Amino acid sequence: MDKTFLIIDDDVNIRKMLGFLIRKNNLGKLVGELDSGEHGAEEIVFYNPDIVLIDLLLPVKDGIEIIKSAKSQGYKGKFIMISQVEDDEMISKAYESGILFFISKPINNIEAINVIKGVCRNIDLEKSVALIKNTVLNIGVIKGDSSARKSSLDEEISNILTDIGIIGMTGSNELRDIILKIIDIKRRNPAANYHLQKIYEEIAKERSLEINEPINKRTIEKRIRRVIQKSLQTIAELGHDDYYNIKFSEYSTILFDFKQVKQEMRHIENPKEEHGKISIKKFIEGIISKLNYQKNDM
Repeated sequence: MDKTFLIIDDDVNIRKMLGFLIRKNNLGKLVGELDSGEHGAEEIVFYNPDIVLIDLLLPVKDGIEIIKSAKSQGYKGKFIMISQVEDDEMISKAYESGILFFISKPINNIEAINVIKGVCRNIDLEKSVALIKNTVLNIGVIKGDSSARKSSLDEEISNILTDIGIIGMTGSNELRDIILKIIDIKRRNPAANYHLQKIYEEIAKERSLEINEPINKRTIEKRIRRVIQKSLQTIAELGHDDYYNIKFSEYSTILFDFKQVKQEMRHIENPKEEHGKISIKKFIEGIISKLNYQKNDM
């Protein structure tokens, strides 16, 4: 079934561009557009779209305020924020408010299309998981099947980590554990929010028990950041050597802010340039969106 979209942006050209990309790529149906944040939350709840494409800085009410208000009124859909804001703290607040991805302006068409497709897959995943969960509750959980599903997920995650050059690196196992924990959270409650800091703490406790030595959650977070930063470097190197490389096209926009990929490419050309930056949540949600849940093998 086609996804429904609502666009909230005070720039008419941005609204037209996003609407065009949605129609041209058969991503779904545009149900409405707003040029102000004044009634943003109310309109979101009224239209109840699958995906809201929203600017951060809007007249009357900003995007973060709208998102929080819409969620408090019961909206369960997905948010993609599209803004020219570059302040890390504001972007971090946007993720904390509940967005799945942040796309920087000016919009890169390939990035926007891949991100929207990724969120569409995420929605399909949640619906599929909810359906399967209901079925399992009715017929009971078969232990062998559960193990097989986990094994299949492990293999898919390993394939992705291999593609982006971080399989076997320090931090990759912790990254895998985080992904599996988040999938489990989504399986039990598709609408649930999760907090990375809490998951870091859980994994730190598990690792401490395994090696009988204390490990704190900051250590886990540092390992995750390093391994994701390495994957950004790998993807940027692929794009630097061949801009049309399949893996570069596939992963550069779904796992990272494309602007930061280009920054990492500039660093490759000139080490005096700063490295590109990563968002742990975007990276993890990107990997989850790539996993093949549509086969009802959960």
